Amino acid sequence: MSRRQWVLATCIFLVVNFSSHVRAQRGAIVEPRNLAELTDRAATIVLGRIIYSRVEPHPQYHNLNTVVVTMSVEEVLKGTPGRTLTYRQFIWDPRDPADHAGYVSGKEVLVFLNPVTSAGFTSPVGLSQGRFEVLRSSRGEPMAVNGVGNKALLRGMEGLTRASGISPSTRRILAQPGAGAGPLPLSALKEVIGKLTARPGRTP
Repeated sequence: MSRRQWVLATCIFLVVNFSSHVRAQRGAIVEPRNLAELTDRAATIVLGRIIYSRVEPHPQYHNLNTVVVTMSVEEVLKGTPGRTLTYRQFIWDPRDPADHAGYVSGKEVLVFLNPVTSAGFTSPVGLSQGRFEVLRSSRGEPMAVNGVGNKALLRGMEGLTRASGISPSTRRILAQPGAGAGPLPLSALKEVIGKLTARPGRTP
């Protein structure tokens, strides 16, 4: 097989096997997903801190560029990771290697990760929609915002205001017009995620 044929075959393999999970954070258009959809599609949801990240070729498919992220896990909201979590994400945007696709050591994040593919890849659900940076408000309250500014994050979720076990403060957030635009209290997101994963038929 010529080099050109090999490259073409690899590209076809990539599109067929990885397109739903491993496109880069930048330069990709994905369907907006609310918090319920992110939670349902994620195999693993964790709150933690990035220990380090590195850019390297895939160990088997050497022409594929990847970022390997290692996190310390502070809290598990879905799945069964250990105290540390390491995952490999495909990157193709030429800007991603320079900043490790935005995975900065020491940053606190809440991530919703897709199931790992047979080639060892995963990525946040909805790409940047499924990766939240944890910030602090002027009062020191932990706030979370994803790569699209939480746009549409709570769209269509007003029904949860009638669910039992939801605190009054979270009910007010869910009931606000345009809820989800801008940083949201991390405690409210965790509360809603806990409610969603506890529903019958959901994977805890």
